[in-house]
Amino acid sequence: MNWQIDRRTFLRSSAGAALPLPFLNLMERQASGAVAEQPPVRFMTLFKPNGVHPPSWNINGGQEFDFRMSPLMQPFAKHKDDLLILDNMGDFGFSSHASSTRRFLSGHHENKTSASIDQLIADQISDGTSHRSLELTTEGLFPNQIGCSYISYDQNGDAIPRESDPQLVFDRLFRNPMSHPDKRKEMTSLLDRVSDDARSLARRAGKEDRQTLEQYLTVVRETEKRLQTMKSNAQPKTELNGLQRPSIPGNLDEQVESMLDLISLALWTDSTRCITYMLGNSNSRMIFDFLGVKEQHHYLSHFFRNFSRENIDGLMKISLWHMAKFDSLLNRLKSYKDHHGTLLDHSVVLFGSGMGHSDNHTVTRIPLILAGRGGGMIKTGRYVRYSENQQLGRLHLALLQKFGVEVDSFAGSTHPLPGLDASDYTPFRERPFDSWVRHEEGTITVQGRLRLSEDLNEARIFFVDVEGASPVKVDVEFRDFHQFNLPYHCGTPINLTGTGTEIQGQLSITKVTQLKSLFGKDPGTLNG
Repeated sequence: MNWQIDRRTFLRSSAGAALPLPFLNLMERQASGAVAEQPPVRFMTLFKPNGVHPPSWNINGGQEFDFRMSPLMQPFAKHKDDLLILDNMGDFGFSSHASSTRRFLSGHHENKTSASIDQLIADQISDGTSHRSLELTTEGLFPNQIGCSYISYDQNGDAIPRESDPQLVFDRLFRNPMSHPDKRKEMTSLLDRVSDDARSLARRAGKEDRQTLEQYLTVVRETEKRLQTMKSNAQPKTELNGLQRPSIPGNLDEQVESMLDLISLALWTDSTRCITYMLGNSNSRMIFDFLGVKEQHHYLSHFFRNFSRENIDGLMKISLWHMAKFDSLLNRLKSYKDHHGTLLDHSVVLFGSGMGHSDNHTVTRIPLILAGRGGGMIKTGRYVRYSENQQLGRLHLALLQKFGVEVDSFAGSTHPLPGLDASDYTPFRERPFDSWVRHEEGTITVQGRLRLSEDLNEARIFFVDVEGASPVKVDVEFRDFHQFNLPYHCGTPINLTGTGTEIQGQLSITKVTQLKSLFGKDPGTLNG
């Protein structure tokens, strides 16, 4: 007897409830000569707002298959074999907060007339799914710069609304979408309503399918419980024009964990194959009081101009929380069986930001990681640092083509980024240069490699390393920091002239008068 069931099978109740299922062996074609069904590949993005503290994020000195993950990467270090860490992504110049969100999935901040890559991919892979795509966020709109609130754009370049309430997302995915949110208390558990159908399916299933089904129903039940708990703890919200979407529940961590539950369930059940999720608006004003942080995230992200050890510690706590949420997502995707692998094996997850240095908004060394193998399209367990800065449009073009979208260019890029599948690329190699220092009547000229201090007690301090001599300290005001774009040049050799002093053998530049890059671009030559 053929017990095979269709991939689009739902658990149903007499009351009309319908619960989508993850892939079961019962859904696989087993007839003689039949071609085995290939698992769908999903695309998911997780956006981190406000850049990073570069010394805590950047990997320096690593090789493609031999590298040590940075301090900020430690929360997800155990997933190293499932990651492709990209470095030297971006370009020269300054990025506004709105530009960084537009750039993240649109390749360039001036690409305002085409769809973002998630929408182009959704067009390609969403056939047969209940939901073409999901656009999710943690917070409401930022009205002062509305562009800070969006990463997904339609075919006209217009922003696509996001959903921030996990309860409404749950209803949209698994309950009658016409049900009014106020009637949730009258609705019994979704699993209670489909329990008879679930028991019938379990009787037909083999041992492995029964285990998958049991795991899935447990996850759905736990997600329901989490949502009910979150709802009971949340403060009442004021309705605006009848809109039923609460902005932020009482605990941001609970909200995000619930969203990650729903994201994983939506992908696992093939309810959708494309999801974008913003962990916060760029320029986010959220306060992470549940982490013991009392200042706004945006204020703390400007750690140079607002420097104190307390502030930098607060910023690190927020950034590590963002990294922990990435880890939490990967844990879920790896734990769910999908065909003959895991859900992560058949997904591509893009994690990162739209800017590099969080204070000076650099468009260089933008933090970007691809997780998951995408059914074989991505070669993971690697750190790929390109020889020169690569426009994000090249990465986007490569992803579009791998997902089967027929395009020859995107956001001004006509050549896809190499190296995602272990194809040839030109890796970063330090070019030889001479380093030296001169000190004459209060003027200091130094040639060497610029770096930010790794000591959080002096996080606003730079050093120029000189071979055979003590490094020259660069302790300047914000005007010099911004005008000469010091963060852009970190990790590269420069020639720097300024005024300063020598105290106990330590040369310190306190005012920059000239900066020249030995191999890169100079300040004022391009506007990123």
